[in-house]
Amino acid sequence: MKVWKYSTTDVYFDFLDFHDAVVEKIQVLEKQIVVEIESINILAGHPLNPYVAAKNTGVCRLIFVHPMSSEVTLFREDETPQHIECTEFQELEILKFDRNEQNDVCLYEIFGSVDQFCEWRVKAKGLILYWNEFVGDAWFVGWDKDQ
Repeated sequence: MKVWKYSTTDVYFDFLDFHDAVVEKIQVLEKQIVVEIESINILAGHPLNPYVAAKNTGVCRLIFVHPMSSEVTLFREDETPQHIECTEFQELEILKFDRNEQNDVCLYEIFGSVDQFCEWRVKAKGLILYWNEFVGDAWFVGWDKDQ
């Protein structure tokens, strides 16, 4: 079992930036969905980010805790939606990741791009994100300085 230096829950979801994050692998286990991600960004306001700017994590692991459902829809060019299992992704780049709390359950909606647009909806008790280091500034730090 891999040991991680940092972990955070969805209590701090608003301080996590998944835009352009590349999903490398997804495993569905009995009480969790494990998502291996190339990297995400931790915003400056997150209590574990000691820097004044958003930072990139490098390799990280996202775990949906006690998932109740997982539904993926691919939107093909011919506009015919196709349902697949989340483990069938050959590649997934996250464009948008939303969280909506409903009673004691969270609905997570991931909108992404494979070779077509997709939506992945997960209902779970929560999520945990693990990572080991801050490897540099997030891609958007200083983005508007030249404009």
